[in-house]
Amino acid sequence: MSTPRTVLVTGSTDGIGKATALALAKAGMRVIVHGRSRPKVDRALSELLAAVPGAEVEGVSFDLGSLVSVRKGAAEVAKLAPALHVLINNAGIFAAERVLTGDGIEATLAVNHVGHYLLTHLLTPQLEAAAPARIVILSSIAHTRGRIHLDDLSLERAFSGYAAYAQSKLANVMHALDLAARFDPDVISAYSLHPGVISTKLLREGFGPVRGSSVTQGAEVPVMLATAERIEDPSGTYWSEGKVAAPAPAALDGTVRDALRIATERLAGIE
Repeated sequence: MSTPRTVLVTGSTDGIGKATALALAKAGMRVIVHGRSRPKVDRALSELLAAVPGAEVEGVSFDLGSLVSVRKGAAEVAKLAPALHVLINNAGIFAAERVLTGDGIEATLAVNHVGHYLLTHLLTPQLEAAAPARIVILSSIAHTRGRIHLDDLSLERAFSGYAAYAQSKLANVMHALDLAARFDPDVISAYSLHPGVISTKLLREGFGPVRGSSVTQGAEVPVMLATAERIEDPSGTYWSEGKVAAPAPAALDGTVRDALRIATERLAGIE
């Protein structure tokens, strides 16, 4: 009997992440559920096992907005999964007010981009051990209206919740393109996507009473990218609402992307 492929889904105690974890457990993958609090993770694990009896599920809790917590969490994941086949960077927030984390980073950028960037960096050995491995990054169509404020990433001078969110989602697409450029696709391939306008807590908090599609629909592309035996589209490809699409021209600016990578590694404390 073959060993199941292992996937970590960040932010999988609710919303799209939870629907993704459920679909992947049903598909026979070993799923590592992540959330910020252990009680929420344990509740999600119980619900998964009730829905998919006999599923192979584990749980980790850490805060993507804290670099110390991300480092601890990555070490825990590495113990659970010496070979990690798929990393789905799904967790995200929309902050209406400008708040700095304990690391001095604006919270939206910290959770949506910097924390995931550090997590991906720390889990690279586990991904390489599972080659061919995949990294799936949930961005948003909001990235098309984003701008990377290289001289003010924490938006001290001109904060709005939407500007911070759009910047972080543009950074997500750039991260996928960077990973695609860095790794041989036979070792690690990376993809980004806009899942659609989905009825989630983030949609309500950030955009008000907007009608969205179901979280099951939002999970379709992440699930496809995690489970497909072969993906014909090249590493770095961006999907929008289930179809391959061109990312915003801003994401393709190599000079800004290089500068963002250097700035992110400095913020994340990556040597």
